[in-house]
Amino acid sequence: MKNGELYKLLFNNMLNGLAHCEVVYENGHAVDWRYLVVNPAFERLTGLRDVTGQLASRLIPLIHKLDPELLEIYSRVAKTQVSEYFERFVSSLELWFSIMVFSHEAGTFTAVFDVITKQKTLELHLRQEHAALEKAYDETVAGWGTALELRDHVTRGHSERVADLIVALAKRVGVEASELIHYRWGALLHDIGKIGIPDSILLKSGALDDEELLIMRGHTAIGYEMLRHISILQQALKVVLYHHERWNGGGYPFGLLGSDIPLSARLFAVIDVYDAMVSDRPYRKAFPHSVALEHIQAEAGKSFDPQVVEQFVDMVGRG
Repeated sequence: MKNGELYKLLFNNMLNGLAHCEVVYENGHAVDWRYLVVNPAFERLTGLRDVTGQLASRLIPLIHKLDPELLEIYSRVAKTQVSEYFERFVSSLELWFSIMVFSHEAGTFTAVFDVITKQKTLELHLRQEHAALEKAYDETVAGWGTALELRDHVTRGHSERVADLIVALAKRVGVEASELIHYRWGALLHDIGKIGIPDSILLKSGALDDEELLIMRGHTAIGYEMLRHISILQQALKVVLYHHERWNGGGYPFGLLGSDIPLSARLFAVIDVYDAMVSDRPYRKAFPHSVALEHIQAEAGKSFDPQVVEQFVDMVGRG
């Protein structure tokens, strides 16, 4: 079989659409493209007929208005001869395409594409299902945090406030968007282990003695044990278990030092102390914002990661 015959056989029988086109210019600016040759799959996939020799704007009258980026990409490839791949919903055809564009001659381009509308529709459905499931988890986790606060009314609203703050701070330090929900859940659940602390200790108005303090400190481990079998909360548990660890190794339950403490717990440690200080308590009024920041800055390198302190102070303002 000669090369020309082989090419013709492949061209006519390939499953992907193929269109070889030339860019049309007016006053040096690309304004359209003309189809020079297309394979049968092109017409089958797009539903277009009698394409050869036609301008895109005549075949699909709204294409440049609804999908102006296509002309931008095609003319760029025809000019630079640098190949590009992209996926796009073409509004004028109401179809999703995956498109590879290349050029071997200035002013022309070849587009090889497939219709991926079914795949994209499925992806959208799965994303919607995931979002709905994540929302249900979030509402459940928030409910657990609220349940604890109904028992320990002194800290009512604390979990939601620190959850909002940790998400904002995590964004600021570059945590990926997909991870932010785990930071939020960790903040909402950070004190869930206090459910296992006796009322005589949890609700005591005065200072705790050494034995009571030891029992209270057990809430991090209790919270971890309560939730460790829930797979979706594994990342959130880093806040639950480690949020009382301190940068200088003086925290609990393990006395972790510096960057051995997970980032989420280092962020939360600053936020937790800040919110506690600027909130009213039965035994004291809230400290001013400036006083809370002074305390946090004084503890940089001691209780808190210095870089986290710097980012937090910049975020909430020094006012």
